[in-house]
Amino acid sequence: MTHSHTPSEPQPTVRPAEALADLPVAVVHTPRGLSLIWLLPLLALTIGLWLAYKTLLEKGPDIEIFFKTAEGLVAGKTRCTFKAVEVGQVESIQLSDEPTGVRVGIRMLRAAEPYLREESKFWVVRPRMSLRGVSGLDTLVSGAHIELEPGQGHPARRFKGLESPPVVRMDAPGGKYILQTEALGSLDSGSPLYYRDIPAGEILGYTLAPNNKSVYLHLFVRAPYHHLVQENTRFWRVSGVDLSISAEGVKIKTESLQSLLAGGVAFDTPDSLREGTVAKNDHTFWLYDDKTAITEQTYSKRIVYVLYFNESVRGLSNGAPVEFRGIKVGKVTDIGMEYDRQNTTFRIPVLVQIEPERVDALHAGKPGEEVDSAAYDLIEALIQKGLRAQLQTGSYLTGQRIIELDMHPEVALKRSGMPGKYPEMPTMPGSIGEITESITLLLKTLQSLPLHEMADELHGTLKGANRTINAPELQETIRALKGVSSQLEQMLSQMNGHPPTLGKRINETADAAARALQQTEKTLAGVEGMLNPAAPLHYNLLEVTRELSSTARAIRSFMEFLETKPESLLFGKEK
Repeated sequence: MTHSHTPSEPQPTVRPAEALADLPVAVVHTPRGLSLIWLLPLLALTIGLWLAYKTLLEKGPDIEIFFKTAEGLVAGKTRCTFKAVEVGQVESIQLSDEPTGVRVGIRMLRAAEPYLREESKFWVVRPRMSLRGVSGLDTLVSGAHIELEPGQGHPARRFKGLESPPVVRMDAPGGKYILQTEALGSLDSGSPLYYRDIPAGEILGYTLAPNNKSVYLHLFVRAPYHHLVQENTRFWRVSGVDLSISAEGVKIKTESLQSLLAGGVAFDTPDSLREGTVAKNDHTFWLYDDKTAITEQTYSKRIVYVLYFNESVRGLSNGAPVEFRGIKVGKVTDIGMEYDRQNTTFRIPVLVQIEPERVDALHAGKPGEEVDSAAYDLIEALIQKGLRAQLQTGSYLTGQRIIELDMHPEVALKRSGMPGKYPEMPTMPGSIGEITESITLLLKTLQSLPLHEMADELHGTLKGANRTINAPELQETIRALKGVSSQLEQMLSQMNGHPPTLGKRINETADAAARALQQTEKTLAGVEGMLNPAAPLHYNLLEVTRELSSTARAIRSFMEFLETKPESLLFGKEK
């Protein structure tokens, strides 16, 4: 077989051995150690291990916080801060076992572990507006976050979050105290505390007392005002508008606008009690209803008397003042009613408390003698000299009544003599009672008069007088008198020159006049018999006239008093 050769294919060149010997020979070097290229993965591994170690080193405990809502919280994004420094981050948000809230899981840093105590507080910082002002506006840009406030106690990992920020931060200087009151009223967490109208603190919160009959208010007083709180300091309410209607009239009092809307508390120390000891934290004080109640409580000594009134006590209430010539010396404590089976009557006992400390003479007493005993003895001596109690109108505007004490030696000492626990102070009718008693006596007198019989007799008298005046006998007498007058005129005209006839005419005229006078005497005798002073009609008319005159004098005196002092209808009679 013949092989053909294609000219286009190149033919291999065959080099001789000598030519191969001239070519360079490759030299192989074996490396000693690692290559630099391995430094990169080693560096990455080292950094990873360092980061893992640092993460494990800084990793703190996991905690759970229970909130009512997760509004504004985002897992993996929401921060937990303390003094604006991040100390943790929210990792999970789940519904709690109870349907009333959510459970927020937070991974805390190790640096925050010492702050996780039983009394530590957590709350969500978000924009808020309240009477205390506006807060959390920075979260409009950065978003809501959870704030931590360290507390005391044992280490803890489960907490109950607050729905609102605490009023006072833990590191704020000042003092914390407890106020005890019967009811919460308009006070609430954040209600302000004032010292002489200067904001000095806030109410942190409230709890029910262990006896379930009062409320404890937890109070914070900021520095430096907490040094003014002594053990004998007094606290009172300044909540809202204080509107009171009493025997002294209508009183309206309020503090600042904030206290008007949210209530508040004020405190001060009476001048007589300023030399005291500064109160320690958690000292308990009583919260009074108002500043006036503090003055009432400063008088600790009281003596009790019972008063019996025969008039209506409408307008008199518990707490009404007892005054001596316009100065308050006590108050009414109880008003009751007793039934006397023997006399089948009702009595109204009124208990009053006299405060001896208001009167120097009652407060001093004798050396070595009890204050109560000395006060009772002195008041008894005053009673023997004319001390009496009576009801008076404290205010015509409100109709409130008060008890007025004064010296009335002209009023006889009269007691009911009823046995009782308390001594009795004699009473007398008040000014209104005296007028009422006088009017009642007048009406009883008028009712006791035989008005119908008197009217019948007076009617008969008038009819008899009418018959007498119109009687024919009286007309004949008048005509006879006219005849006598005419005869006298004729006699006078004939006097000149006719003496015998004149004497005869005079005798006839005298006889006619005598007959006319006799007839007149008979006619007037009937009228005189009816108007005889010994007659019953005459006596009854005199009695009615006297009673009407007495009533007119009383009314005239009362009207003259009102003309000179018309303001007494509103403000009462001057003491």
